[in-house]
Amino acid sequence: MLSKALLILAGIAIGISVARFFPKKEKAAKIAEELGTRVKPGPWGELYTVPFIISAPDEILPIRAIESAGTHWVFKNCTALEISHLLEFADLPESMRSALLAPAVAHVKGIDLELTPPPEIVVTLPEKARQVIYRKLAQFPENRSAFSFIHKDTLGIRFDDSGITKDTLALFRTLCCEHGDYLVFGGLPAMLAQIPDYGEKVRFMKALTRQKTMLLRLRVTKDSDIGALSQYWGKGTWAPNIRTILKGIERVPGGTFMSLMTLLPPLPSSQLYFYPIESGGQTVVHDCHWSSLNFFRDVSDAVAVNPETFARDLAANYFPITGDPRYGDIIVMTKPDGEIVHSAVFIADEIVFTKNGATVAYPWMFATIPDLMKQYSFLGTDGQQLKLRYFRSKSM
Repeated sequence: MLSKALLILAGIAIGISVARFFPKKEKAAKIAEELGTRVKPGPWGELYTVPFIISAPDEILPIRAIESAGTHWVFKNCTALEISHLLEFADLPESMRSALLAPAVAHVKGIDLELTPPPEIVVTLPEKARQVIYRKLAQFPENRSAFSFIHKDTLGIRFDDSGITKDTLALFRTLCCEHGDYLVFGGLPAMLAQIPDYGEKVRFMKALTRQKTMLLRLRVTKDSDIGALSQYWGKGTWAPNIRTILKGIERVPGGTFMSLMTLLPPLPSSQLYFYPIESGGQTVVHDCHWSSLNFFRDVSDAVAVNPETFARDLAANYFPITGDPRYGDIIVMTKPDGEIVHSAVFIADEIVFTKNGATVAYPWMFATIPDLMKQYSFLGTDGQQLKLRYFRSKSM
């Protein structure tokens, strides 16, 4: 009897131990899941990503302005004859070619040609013609804010719970052309003109502006190499503050996780996940190049940056690097001939700080280099791959 009693007591003890052990394991697993996915090891430390989807708030969607402005296709340094040949190459019917090159639609502006096609033409373009025209238009910076590059894998994320109708989704697909794993959408003014309900226009715009981004968290413990972390994340005038923050967090019992926003300079920290807002009655919109050049500046430059001025600033104040990039380096995507199509600021692993287009509909955010390369590959010429180059500030 005594032996049996001891066995029962032992069983109870084991049960209590198991009951205590598994909740801890489950809790640890839950915490790990909430913290996200760890990026590859590197000098940036123990860094974790948490993906999420962000979309523009209703208040900044310029729906009526976009619709009333209509479609504007700018062909830089092109004549009407050259565009006529392009449209013929695209197998566009003669009636549509004539309509696109009619005096009311085709406008000569110096050495450029601008087409302002009505919505009914934009909507009824054949698939091949849309592909050819969009690819040509995407070569010129003046048109790039009019295009959205949407990975096919994100269609469900964008539209499944958006509330838009099947007719709206079908119209959207009509106004897209395919490019590898992406849909290239370039007919927003025409599409808005075709949607009769204003609420439906808002729902579509919010779905269209959804983008995949991420939170970044850095884990700091007593075992972290604070000197190495301070050297990596501490840049310019902010280096002493970064070192102080990291040393303070190191002393937290058991270690802790901190948002990477804490380590960013004031300008990108204040911009991250935010959309451009009105200032003094005017909407101030800055693109990727402005964001890259102003990342570490104490006072940001109010002047917009075009590819030419960006290239001059790079040549004067940065130098190209061939080794591994580090925090703060500028990443430049170019065509094979060297023409710049996008820039971003390297953060860690394959993560960058980016502003995708000079439009109020897209925020400053974190993204991955592979995603950006796919997104901007449509801007390559004749299927050629974009090249990736890295530049480092001479003052860092």
